[in-house]
Amino acid sequence: MEIIYANRRVEKYFLDFRNMQKKLPMDWVRAIKKHINHLEAAACFGDFLQLGLGRPEQLTGYEKIRYSLRVSGNVRLIIEPQTEPGEIMICAVVEIEGVSDYHGSKETWYIS
Repeated sequence: MEIIYANRRVEKYFLDFRNMQKKLPMDWVRAIKKHINHLEAAACFGDFLQLGLGRPEQLTGYEKIRYSLRVSGNVRLIIEPQTEPGEIMICAVVEIEGVSDYHGSKETWYIS
């Protein structure tokens, strides 16, 4: 599957995990790297969802379809499949939105 990034700042961190280590704890960086590897290895988003790696959850309250992948207790990698709602299972491109703690009454973005 192809991975694109929401903006240059997000891309900067996800293309250089050493740089990401300066901003996030090492165990988070390891989990994020695993998720990226799994996304890249999947042929389409449906294949990735069937594996259930990272406990993918569809998020509500957003204009577009977004999913989160578990990084730690409350921290999630936020991804947005680049497709129409009816074609989510055959989607071949996902956009990385960033790393966020979206639990509770506020959203805290660590990388956005």
